Amino acid sequence: MLLDRKGIKAEAKGIVKTAQVSAYTFSLVYLLIILALTVVRNLFGAETTVNPEIELQLRQMGIVVVEIPHLITVPASIAAFITLVVNFAEVVFGCGYSLYHLGVRRGREMGYNTLTEGFAFAGKAILLAVVMELFIFLWSMLFVIPGIIAAYRYRFAMLNLCENPDIGIMDAIRMSKVQTAGYKWQLFVVDLSFLGWIILSALTAGVLLIWVQPYMSQTYIGCFQVCKKASGVGSFPTDNPGDNFQSWNV
Repeated sequence: MLLDRKGIKAEAKGIVKTAQVSAYTFSLVYLLIILALTVVRNLFGAETTVNPEIELQLRQMGIVVVEIPHLITVPASIAAFITLVVNFAEVVFGCGYSLYHLGVRRGREMGYNTLTEGFAFAGKAILLAVVMELFIFLWSMLFVIPGIIAAYRYRFAMLNLCENPDIGIMDAIRMSKVQTAGYKWQLFVVDLSFLGWIILSALTAGVLLIWVQPYMSQTYIGCFQVCKKASGVGSFPTDNPGDNFQSWNV
């Protein structure tokens, strides 16, 4: 079964426009939170100095060493801790953003408080993110391509968890492996189709993401729904959409 990329993207555009709480305003709030977290991560720097001997050698080679001081300098251990906390916060807010788009697709009114709903299962979300990164890293040690394939294999794991926080993290990963079987290349093509938008967003210092991010997110969730249906694996709404789910775990 092939992904109808054009149809899924056209559907995504329509869904974004039907959101009762503007997807663009919601994305602006989300992106501002991510920007704030990024600023916090970059604001704190570990106490580092260039080894005098190495600096002398570099200067003898004609290389001028310039150290750019951080606004707030803290010990390396504290800087690492802050970075870790910020990274975890980004994961949880990312879940909230996914929950918003999953709800919009089901025709529900998703308020701005949805961004914090990921904290209800923050432990699982963070652990899932860590496990996925570890698996992808281990596959990448074999070569770059196995690492990329692994990234697409686990592509829907977090969405599985967002749809049904009661499942275990390994269940979410196993479900994603079945859902993406035979679709990895097609999902890669979907990513490539957004390359132009991503470049334009970079050229506008990310401002364009306010409009592009909702479109991309709904497209990916559309692909997720198609892959779930084709594989028969995932969480499916019952007669009361958005409230009760019947789950197939593998």
